[in-house]
Amino acid sequence: MAYFPILIDLEKFKPIVIGGGEVATRKVKNLIEFDATPKIIAPEVTQELNVLISNYKLDFEKRKYLEGDIQGFNFVFVATDDATVDEIVLKDAVKFGAIVNFADKPEICNFIMPSYIKRGDLVIAISTGGKAPFLARCLREMLEKKFPLNFKDFVELSAYFRTKLKGIEVPKNVKDAIVDEFLAVKWLEIIEEDGIEYAKLLVNNLIEYYARKTK
Repeated sequence: MAYFPILIDLEKFKPIVIGGGEVATRKVKNLIEFDATPKIIAPEVTQELNVLISNYKLDFEKRKYLEGDIQGFNFVFVATDDATVDEIVLKDAVKFGAIVNFADKPEICNFIMPSYIKRGDLVIAISTGGKAPFLARCLREMLEKKFPLNFKDFVELSAYFRTKLKGIEVPKNVKDAIVDEFLAVKWLEIIEEDGIEYAKLLVNNLIEYYARKTK
């Protein structure tokens, strides 16, 4: 089976998590990281998940899953260790046309979660289609070293640069040259030493220089 990579806007999808253990807690944390507010149904939840429910004011029903509970939800995560519940949710997913992921059961999922790193608006996903998750995890750890946490500042600066570049009228070859010059600068070092606002000032100077040069 081949899985098609896709990024989903969770403001347009309603996620629900069935289960309250460690795996379910990780799923909820992943969803919150992408600004989602999932509903949770579970008879018990971990202490960490209980804190998340309180802090993010998540909709939580403390009980076992009942047939039809996922109606109205597009995006379903199941982590229950209960084969009976899994079977009911799977039937409901088919009935209501929801996409559903079961923890450690890729054979009955109609989508799987890749390993990923997130640095601001930059998301890099890695998947082996469920065949070798340890390899995906290893690759993620390699990428985490290559893209440190402060790389999100460079992503923010790149978005700022793009906005400024779109605001000037210059030939395409000049825009390409500006992009090349931008990418050649060691922005992470500049941001670390002088802050992102100073880096934005340098971007302004770069754009203004080329804007004047082509007049």
